[in-house]
Amino acid sequence: MKISNILKASLILLTSTTFSNINADEKPLPEKMLKIMQQPKYQHSTWGFFAKNAETGQVLYDIHSDEMFLPASTTKLFSVAALLKAYGDDFRFKTPVYLTGEITNGKLKGNLVLVAQGDLTMGGRQIDSDMLAFTKLDHINANQVPGAILTPQDPLLAFNNLAKQIHEKGIKEINGNVFIDENLFQTTEKRGMMVSPIMLNENLIDIVLNPTSVGTTASFSWRPKVEGYSVKNEVKTVATSEKMDLKITSDEAGKNIVVQGTIPMNQKNVLRTFSIKDPNDFARAAFIQSLGAEGITVNIDKIAPKKLSKEIFFEKKQPIAIWTSPPLSEYGKLILKVSHNLGANLVPLLLASQKGQKTFDEGMKLLGNFVIEDVKISPDAFVFIDGAGGDENRVTPQSEVQLLEYVKKLPSKQFTSYMNSLPILGVDGSLEDFGKTTNAVGKVYAKTGTGVSYNLATNKYFLTTQALGGYIEGKNGQLILYMLAVNNGQMPTIEDIFPIFEDLCQVSSVIYELSE
Repeated sequence: MKISNILKASLILLTSTTFSNINADEKPLPEKMLKIMQQPKYQHSTWGFFAKNAETGQVLYDIHSDEMFLPASTTKLFSVAALLKAYGDDFRFKTPVYLTGEITNGKLKGNLVLVAQGDLTMGGRQIDSDMLAFTKLDHINANQVPGAILTPQDPLLAFNNLAKQIHEKGIKEINGNVFIDENLFQTTEKRGMMVSPIMLNENLIDIVLNPTSVGTTASFSWRPKVEGYSVKNEVKTVATSEKMDLKITSDEAGKNIVVQGTIPMNQKNVLRTFSIKDPNDFARAAFIQSLGAEGITVNIDKIAPKKLSKEIFFEKKQPIAIWTSPPLSEYGKLILKVSHNLGANLVPLLLASQKGQKTFDEGMKLLGNFVIEDVKISPDAFVFIDGAGGDENRVTPQSEVQLLEYVKKLPSKQFTSYMNSLPILGVDGSLEDFGKTTNAVGKVYAKTGTGVSYNLATNKYFLTTQALGGYIEGKNGQLILYMLAVNNGQMPTIEDIFPIFEDLCQVSSVIYELSE
């Protein structure tokens, strides 16, 4: 890597507030990077940085690389790697439906049982049999970050397809019950969302709002529309100069949802989500609805239970219908491209279920085993409380690069798939809108990580962490592995997160520019 003597002479002049206690063996930084890192908003921040040439092993940059940082969603690099190691890139979820009882003249006297397999999307994003759709800012983050966009696919696709298969088997009437078997693992609440064996629209109801005219009720739409669930719109349109203020509440069961507040005239297609409280009930209602739409009459005793009282085993029976997902590599791409928290926190439960275990904590132990035993990272160099990247997680930049190096050494097809699953600077995923003016567009493949808190004492937002971890295709044709993180920064408003994103992308572009 070529760095001019002029730059080298200026590298060591680091402010004590930005980089304190730099070790003698740490690599100094180019002036272009320092200019970004020494902005006033980072006056009380700590930066961690480790970059390494994957081909030669040369350490290119090293600042605080053996200290713990908040990795935020770069934790997902570990979660996805562990998931693909356990199941394989080509694994597909196969969700079966079984029947109990007998069929006579198209009438089933018995029950239908859909056995949930932990399929994150259940067809809701499916482009075709091999691909899932994603946007640059996913609905999973709609309540936290402005600008979320829905994918166009029908969330009910899998349920409709299963109903069609059942109808094609000659069943026109069900006299019994419809169940969702959710015994694969324990349903767990993480970040206010339910991680469950059965998921419809990732257990979210999407609500899209648009202004009409000042003083009148806003227009809205919602999906998926499932019998027994309703959304009431009480949002008023206000002038452009006024504040957007939206609040979503529901009854105790989470079935009667109310969206209230104000939306200014200049806000269009504002997306908000409501997290379903009972995923089993939601999916069961949707499945019964799909059966009815396919022309299958469902006669259920109103006092009959809605959930299985115990686990039923169907090893020796053939399913009457089955839904097959795209390959697991597509799920890894979804989790990494859009920073899908629900999908990342599903990983420990899938790891647990593969071993016949049921709980999130058991799965986290298996994730830790992967990091220690397979990646060979010291147990003292990371703290993972979840699989998505909560503020309690910690990792050293060196450890994250060690994970990237581990993946780099996998068979070429697996590594290429993993690398291409990362957001690409100026191209797609959470990096689509960043670094667009740099020469590094299309050359940086990196997972983003963001942590934000609200300072109640000042009524301002506060950056807990912003991180990037991934690969850079150098100008010299060699691959660079890196993690860059800044902890504790100023960002008075939520919109201030975007310039911080851009700062880290600009630093990444300097790595690329100096990689000749």
